[in-house]
Amino acid sequence: MPLATTLRSIVDARRSSEPFEFHVLVDGLSERVRRRIFESLPPGSASIRWIEVDLEAFQDFSTLSYISRATYARLLIPRIFPDTVSRVLYLDADLLVLDDLRALLATDLEGNVLGAVLDGLDAELKNRTLRLPVPRVRDYFNGGVLLIDLCQWRKAKVSEAALEYLKRCPESPFSDQDALNVACDGLWKRLDLRWNYLAYDEKLDVSELMGEHKPSIVHFTTWKKPWRAEASNANAALYDSFRSRTRFPRSSMNKMEDALRVGWFRIKAFQETRRGKSVLSRNTVERQVGPSSVK
Repeated sequence: MPLATTLRSIVDARRSSEPFEFHVLVDGLSERVRRRIFESLPPGSASIRWIEVDLEAFQDFSTLSYISRATYARLLIPRIFPDTVSRVLYLDADLLVLDDLRALLATDLEGNVLGAVLDGLDAELKNRTLRLPVPRVRDYFNGGVLLIDLCQWRKAKVSEAALEYLKRCPESPFSDQDALNVACDGLWKRLDLRWNYLAYDEKLDVSELMGEHKPSIVHFTTWKKPWRAEASNANAALYDSFRSRTRFPRSSMNKMEDALRVGWFRIKAFQETRRGKSVLSRNTVERQVGPSSVK
């Protein structure tokens, strides 16, 4: 579903009739699901090449609980395309494209390996406030949107360097993103933030952002994805407006289940808040009059 929704958003945002070429890296996706994804796109709007990847080489490397091991597949991109293909745009499947991608695709990389957007972790790394063992690099980028110069990537042996890092640090918290930052340190161009707006705050409705803050690509980076009812994400309606155009729309039963799930999590959150206030109140009384007086 997220893949179909991302692809649909790309097609709907285009301003040209020229069809897209999508190359999708998959690990065991059934023919039935592949067909549903393709049928989620308007006829003639795109072609899809399904590329089955072997993730055996990455079995010893970790990922965060909400991230699939398929994230490592992007390290295989140089092997997938022939030398005649000089540039590709890599996109994660947990994002929405809200603007035509041609301007991004035409970006001059000025001889760099790739173009990417600075990650929110970068400021914490520079201020040394991040406690996670993320590699220290000059500038730390987010790996969800990568405009890649394949010739420069191969010349710099980025995949090989990334794998070497992962072998040394298999528990690196942000896995292949950490590895790519090490391999591309000083070799990448910073793109405008609008090309990978990192929606860390699930309470912020990105559709309200205007002017220079209006995103062209919205990337839902945390586990609180807008399609998860329990996340109470402010972008759920925006996301659903794209999802509803695919072959994976929410049914009436889905909506009822989501409403029940939201209700349950709100009750649970309320109970935890009350419990926290009760403990705080008791501790306050004990400090003031002593525990022996509290009944």
